[in-house]
Amino acid sequence: MAVTIRQFNIELYEEHLEEASFLYEQRLALLDDPEITWKDIGDFEDRFEAHIDALVVGEDLALEVCRTQAKEGDFGELHAAVRVFCRQNKGDFVAEAWRDLDPEDMERTQAISDALKDECPESWQESLQSVFLRDYFNLISVVAPVFGYRRYEAEKPLLSALKKAPSSVLPTLIWALGRTGGPATQAAVLPLLDHTDDSVCRSAAECLLRFGEPDVVTQCFARAANENWPISALGLGGGRKTAEVLIDRINQGVANNDCLIALGMLGSLKAIKALYSFLGNEDLARAATTGLYMITGADLIEEVYVPDVIDEDELFEEELDAYRKEGKVPTRPDGQPFGETIRRLSQNPQDWQAWLNENKSQFNPEIRYRLGKPYSPTGLLETLLSETSPYRARQLAIEEFKIRYGADFPIEADMPVAIQERVLQKIAQWVQANEHRFQPGAWYYSSRLMQDYQA
Repeated sequence: MAVTIRQFNIELYEEHLEEASFLYEQRLALLDDPEITWKDIGDFEDRFEAHIDALVVGEDLALEVCRTQAKEGDFGELHAAVRVFCRQNKGDFVAEAWRDLDPEDMERTQAISDALKDECPESWQESLQSVFLRDYFNLISVVAPVFGYRRYEAEKPLLSALKKAPSSVLPTLIWALGRTGGPATQAAVLPLLDHTDDSVCRSAAECLLRFGEPDVVTQCFARAANENWPISALGLGGGRKTAEVLIDRINQGVANNDCLIALGMLGSLKAIKALYSFLGNEDLARAATTGLYMITGADLIEEVYVPDVIDEDELFEEELDAYRKEGKVPTRPDGQPFGETIRRLSQNPQDWQAWLNENKSQFNPEIRYRLGKPYSPTGLLETLLSETSPYRARQLAIEEFKIRYGADFPIEADMPVAIQERVLQKIAQWVQANEHRFQPGAWYYSSRLMQDYQA
């Protein structure tokens, strides 16, 4: 039976959506892949763009296919479809796509939000504000990130939602307000440091740091010994004494990833021993390595074989029985478990010990460091430019620019590579013009030099 041209085109557009879906899901996974540099992701973005462009060129028939797959396809196809709707200025199709969205379905929620962050037409700003003004709480997690990401000015609508929204979406609202708000936001968010939900407290603290709130570091410092939520905030805005508090937590057996990353941000040489002690810890080694890298800049790379995570649903009956009874995993013909060899920042204690022994004379224990140099705007820029820097370290450096030096740039670590590169040129210009204003290796908060007695 002959295939009509229409049916052929439909199948072609469905293939474009399938491929775009794969590339979107792949990109999400690659953002925090230790083997992939942030610039490498640009190759996936270029391939993804080719499929979206083909769907846009397909006009009405492609739109019809996109509408169908937005409802029936996976979350990657939903993401691609919403991008096409944005480019074709079909706001009613976007509304149709999210009409029955389950707020608990984080994959589909993020898929729509990510599409709008990159593609939302400027003319849609006013209509999107209705999500905040009309109590569409199920859509806040879709729309609020768009306003923060795009730096849309909507403080009043966001604050209106903040007063009424459930605690589950407050962190998202607070994140957006931290990028778009002003004094009214600062006043509204400050009481949330005492919220019963730790994730709200954490978001409130990091938001207030961006506004230079003078009391937030002191509050976090006082509560860090017994609570986890202040830890990241202290890494972003704490002073000379903060590293000692975090090291005390470690000595008391209360360590987590946030604590180790925060020590790396603070850049105190006192943290080296504590971070080194976790290199052999399966759960915390990666965070410890990231912390050591942030302080020292040691580009120590290792190749390791990482076995695949066992998914019992994918095992044959005999394999499942052997796995459950004996812990025996399926192997390749050479007897090695299935997996892959990856390159990553070294988690080998011997590598780090050798490097530290050779280079320790280059460091001054009285100052703080970033990538092996006295902490400064240049060090933050190098963190963003480095292809060794993990995703989280790059995103934190963006926050540090604002919190430490008062420099707010419209950039996020998950933005398309081409956009990041353009903004990084502007950041480099700012650094060149402003580096002289700051003492290398010193602790700053909101562009002001912190005193040694401050937290």
